[in-house]
Amino acid sequence: MLSLLGMVLLALGGIGAVAVVHVVCVTIELLADWFRSRSERLHTDPDLRAVTVSESIRDGNVSYIQGLFDTSREQFVESRRIEGKQAEQRVRSAHTHHRVAVWG
Repeated sequence: MLSLLGMVLLALGGIGAVAVVHVVCVTIELLADWFRSRSERLHTDPDLRAVTVSESIRDGNVSYIQGLFDTSREQFVESRRIEGKQAEQRVRSAHTHHRVAVWG
């Protein structure tokens, strides 16, 4: 069985329909608000995980894929890309050693 990281990285290959959020300062609050607005879905489906995946982009900045990842289907069921000129230290720390961070 693949690890959550392996599944998320596989899912990134087919993530063509990701909504893009304009360049913003990526904060814990920005991420938490989006997950909070989907909390009922997260609490009722035991296969869903709240994740972010960091990606380097050509100009040296990082973008983040934020989404609800279904571990049984091995794909995102909802996601968005946040292009961050800067990220809050807590967000950067969550991705220091791994591209994928699983939240709460």
